[in-house]
Amino acid sequence: MNQLGRLPNLITFLNVIFGFAAVASLIRYGAEPAGVGRAAWFILIAALLDAMDGKLARAIGRQSEFGKELDSLSDAVSFGLAPSVLLYTMEFSNWSERGDIFGLAGFLLAALPLTFGCYRLARFNVETSVEGKKNSHFAGLPIPAAAGLIVSYVLFCLDLFGEVWRPGILPLTLVASFLMISRVRFEGMPYFSLRQGHRNLTRLTLFVLTVGSILFLQAMALLPAALGYIGYSIVQHLRREPAVVLEDEDEGEGDEWTDHTRF
Repeated sequence: MNQLGRLPNLITFLNVIFGFAAVASLIRYGAEPAGVGRAAWFILIAALLDAMDGKLARAIGRQSEFGKELDSLSDAVSFGLAPSVLLYTMEFSNWSERGDIFGLAGFLLAALPLTFGCYRLARFNVETSVEGKKNSHFAGLPIPAAAGLIVSYVLFCLDLFGEVWRPGILPLTLVASFLMISRVRFEGMPYFSLRQGHRNLTRLTLFVLTVGSILFLQAMALLPAALGYIGYSIVQHLRREPAVVLEDEDEGEGDEWTDHTRF
């Protein structure tokens, strides 16, 4: 049991290793499509690992504050630093050719996913620690989902055009970054159980269909899935009455993907 209890932490370490692998790939290959695509897949693998570690920790009862902090630090690297380096390498490093002011602007824009992602993680940790409650949703786009939006765009473009469509990078950066610090309500991962009610069953069905589409269509299905998730959440948020939104937010955000706390 002691050996099994270390498994969630091992998965978290693999998460941050893949995040670093994405950065290393960009350092080695620069903005070449092969290097950019490899870095995007590394970040996506890190996101899959991040979705696994918390659920495993909860399943075997190995939850702790140490695991929570370790997961947050890993997320900051894999879904904050790595996407920022990816964006800077693909697009914003070229802004310096227009002058120092543009170069500085490009640097700051590329840093948005890292900066706002760290803010998002800190806000989540503080609110869940103070309120001590969990829910099936959270306020603001989770940092793994924001990174997923960025890399899904990259992989979609590479698969369709053979290169990344650069005019879309700036709006993509702004949308992913500001949604993280917003109070838009996003659905969390469904419970893998048929006994959690009709709403969870619907979420679970959509999740399974999405995963199936990604397995068959691979990169072509990633971006539509990400945009569908974000678009649905924004529409649902705008349809709610203000009083209901405030009441929901007072309940606490719930898990950032899953439970992070473990040994």
